[in-house]
Parts: sequence; C-alpha cells; structure tokens
Amino acid sequence: MNRAAALLAVAALGFGCASLRTTPDFADLAPVATDDARVVALAGALAATASDRRTLVGVADVSLESPDLKLSRPQRIAIARPASLRIEILGLFDQVAGILTTDGRHYQLYDPTLGAVEQGRTRPGLLWQVARVDLEPDEAIDLLLGAPLDGRLRFEAARTRPEGSLLLAYRDPATGGRRIFEFDGDARLVEVRQRDAGDGLVWEARYADYRPVGERSFAHAIDIRFPDQDSEATFRFSAAELNRDLPASAFELPRATP
Repeated sequence: MNRAAALLAVAALGFGCASLRTTPDFADLAPVATDDARVVALAGALAATASDRRTLVGVADVSLESPDLKLSRPQRIAIARPASLRIEILGLFDQVAGILTTDGRHYQLYDPTLGAVEQGRTRPGLLWQVARVDLEPDEAIDLLLGAPLDGRLRFEAARTRPEGSLLLAYRDPATGGRRIFEFDGDARLVEVRQRDAGDGLVWEARYADYRPVGERSFAHAIDIRFPDQDSEATFRFSAAELNRDLPASAFELPRATP
C-alpha cells in the first residue's frame, strides 16, 4: 500500500457498508417506446439536472472498503465540475486527518503526521491509489452530484419493471459502453449501472434518502460498488449545499498547511 492509501488507513475507526442488490438484465425487462411520455419526461429531467448542478459542498460520513483498505470517517467535501475536488478527512475530535485536492490537472495530498504536502500532475487512477475508489475525478463528481450524464452518452432504449420503475439506457459511441439509469415511481434516480462494451458491470451506484436542498431534491445516501475490485464506497450526507460559487483557491493548498 502506498503512503496515500496508508494515510487513509490511519484515519480508519471501523467500517460498515451495505451491499447493493442484484437486478435482472436490462434486456430481460419489458420494453417501453422511446417516445413514451414518461420516457421523454425522465430523459429531459435527467439532462436538465446534469446541466444544472455545478458544485456541491457538504459533510458526509464516508465508508470505504476494499481488500487492503477499510475507512469510516466523517469528511468535508467540496466538488466543482468538471474535475475539481477537495476532501478533508476528519479525526476523532474533528481535527483534519488528511486532505486531498485536485483541479483536474494537478493534485495535492496533505499528511498531517508528516506536516508535508505531496503534489504532482493528476494521473489516471489517482482516486483508486488514494481511496480505492475506481473512478476518475470527473466521474466521481458527476456521481456525487447525482447527475452522471455527460455529452458523450446517447439515449438508446427504455425498459420497465413490474412494480413500475423505469430504466433508461445510454450508449457511449466511442467505447461501446452502456450506462443504465433507473427511476422509481416518483421519478427519482435510484440506481445507475455502468457496463463495458462486453456488457460487464464496471460499477453501480444507488441513491436514497432524498431531501430538499434549496429548491432541489438531493440524495443524502449514495452507495457505489466496484465488483471487479471487490470494493465499495458509501456516503451519508448530514449537510449539503448545491451550486455555491467556489473559487479556484478552494482546490489548492498553501505551501505551508497548518
């Protein structure tokens, strides 16, 4: 384990993480016409949410579990599209136990046990190396904002479950991968699954505990699972604010970090 992962392990004080449910294959569900009024409305709402949500500032109990890392600590989180992220891990008495920042181009990792800042160019796999989260910063930001729809994805098909939930499938023409969004009967996003070109499951995320944040409804419980890596991450937000204006300095650490 590298020093970045070890820093997170030092902050760990136990762990509990709920497994995500398995679901029937998309192809096995009843098809719905792509011009069905409900499909059109949900696709439009999903695109509007992705366009609307720019930033998130919050506090969450975060649990991470993988074969070589277990962490369960409160964290202060600030994110901004497209790829700016700041995570502050809090210790037993709310002292800072570690800080990770990235603006999409460069990263900084503050280790208070050494009083040192590790920094460099943001590299592929940074969040996996640091926190066993197998996402790039822009992917993690989209998932935490509850709007993981980007311009590369093209709407492909819709399905429904017997209980009435609706699923929308989008394809990435460049990779052949497919992203499936599932909405409950109240039109809330409850699950997203990313599949590769061979239909293998890359990751899946679940959303629950929707509460008002300003004029928006935001999922305060987010679970993400990475089956190939046997790792999971859960976020339980106790506070959240959307679309606050965040300066670039929020994602930079000074040379001397107190």
